[in-house]
Amino acid sequence: MTCAREFQFFQFLENELLLSHDAILLALKNHHEDISLLPITLWKYELVTIDNVSAMFDWLANA
Repeated sequence: MTCAREFQFFQFLENELLLSHDAILLALKNHHEDISLLPITLWKYELVTIDNVSAMFDWLANA
C-alpha cells in the first residue's frame, strides 16, 4: 500500500470509526510493516467492535 493510501486509511480510522490517534499508534507498534493486520490488532486490544473490523477490511479490500 502506498503512503497516500495508508494516510487515507488512518484518516478513515480516525474520522469514520472515531479511533484515537493513540489507539492507532498502539496497533502500529505491533504491525508497522503490514497495516492489513491492524484491524485484528485493534480488535485484540478491544479497541474496536467486530463491525468495525469488517468495515476496515472492506475499506482495505477496496483501496
